[in-house]
Amino acid sequence: MTFSREAIANGYAARFDDRTRAAHLATLIHARAIEQSGWPTVPMIRKFARLFEIPMAELGAFFGQICRMEQGRELWVDVLRNAPGTADAQRFMTRRQSEAFGFMLLAN
Repeated sequence: MTFSREAIANGYAARFDDRTRAAHLATLIHARAIEQSGWPTVPMIRKFARLFEIPMAELGAFFGQICRMEQGRELWVDVLRNAPGTADAQRFMTRRQSEAFGFMLLAN
């Protein structure tokens, strides 16, 4: 199934609030400007989540970085690159993480 750019943009605007969309865009622009890979790092995700006051786990999911807390520690898994722990990370995603990750997959 394919979606038009307009349908994707409309879904993005309907599903994610202004602050989340702004954090997503700012993180991506920042990464493209300073990272050789052009892709956000976990420290960037943390920084922009704090700046825009949104959950870092949701912001990370837009970039395939899935975070969950385990025994008081952040566990990050790069599911786009099938890092160790990918299956568990995908199984334990929150609804919001799943929506952000799904959007990222759909939009690419």
